Amino acid sequence: MLFWLTLVDICINWLFAYPDVLDQYPSSLDRYFDYGRSIEGKVSRMVNNTVDSSDPIIAAGWIDPQSWRSLPSVPKDDNDLLLAYYGMSFAEDISLALGELDDDITLRGIGGPSAPPNHSYAAYMADEAGRNADVALIGVLTSSVKRMRSLSGMSWSYEHPAPYSYPYYQLNSSGNLVAVEPVISSASEFVSEFNRKGPQWQRFLAQMTQYDVAFDAVVFNESWVDNSALLRLIRRGWANRVRQRSDYGLYDAVTGFNAEAVEIKTLKVMLSDFVATARDNDQLPIILLISDSGYGDSLYKVLSPHLQSLDTLSLSTHELVPSDNPANFIDDGHFIPAANYKVATALQEMIADTDVANE
Repeated sequence: MLFWLTLVDICINWLFAYPDVLDQYPSSLDRYFDYGRSIEGKVSRMVNNTVDSSDPIIAAGWIDPQSWRSLPSVPKDDNDLLLAYYGMSFAEDISLALGELDDDITLRGIGGPSAPPNHSYAAYMADEAGRNADVALIGVLTSSVKRMRSLSGMSWSYEHPAPYSYPYYQLNSSGNLVAVEPVISSASEFVSEFNRKGPQWQRFLAQMTQYDVAFDAVVFNESWVDNSALLRLIRRGWANRVRQRSDYGLYDAVTGFNAEAVEIKTLKVMLSDFVATARDNDQLPIILLISDSGYGDSLYKVLSPHLQSLDTLSLSTHELVPSDNPANFIDDGHFIPAANYKVATALQEMIADTDVANE
């Protein structure tokens, strides 16, 4: 039996070998049998000697103000509004639709793949040039709230890891935010340390072990298991169990978010700080809650009382684009274009009714 299993394993690896060339796209079966590869194993395929020669995702999402210098910092015309948005691809798609609907809005966008609120909050706070914006919008994706339990985009995106990092926030005894800064904080640093696997990389792993509830050494560490198609399938099943276990205490598909979870309490403080900072900078703050498929109004339910207390502009997409309707989503889980424009139209109307639009 071991002989035949080994033979099957060898045949699968040969027939459905994952391409080693960055610009060669794998087939669906290639991807299926490779999903169980370790996170380090997947990332090693993306990383080359430099950021420019690596896969483009290596450069995405880092909180690095130097890389934002090419973004607009003033409106394109004197009478225009500059809107700075922070979030993930959902927030970007909606903001781009808003820019198409209203020629008088100039966009400045900073985000990361499936960026959690701590990434968006940290990006806003680090974006000094963004203080020139008339409107500051922060997007909160329902599924990404769980990623607040981390400081990297790798472990929560097991099948498609994104290696960017961001602070992990805790509340001190006074209820204020305290940031745990990642020891690797830029794409160039990541490429260097990942290739070297030296002390800095080990410190980064130690941080993930401590602050990332989805981090699992069996799933993350590259090992001889990566060479076996059958063992990769088993590890993929284990990875799904780890991901489900990571929801414990924060989210349940039946009851929604736990209002007493420390992440929800931390998120409320983040949103309060965002609104207060924006107002101090004479900006109009907007909080956009984005309900992706399967999450309903769970985020709105747990945050709506707090948003009302902040007395700021906010919008939840579940009111316009029900997340239980598959027709509102494309195959990769994002909104269809019509849904983006529907939300963008509501934002446009909200902004038009403010003093910022009439100054």
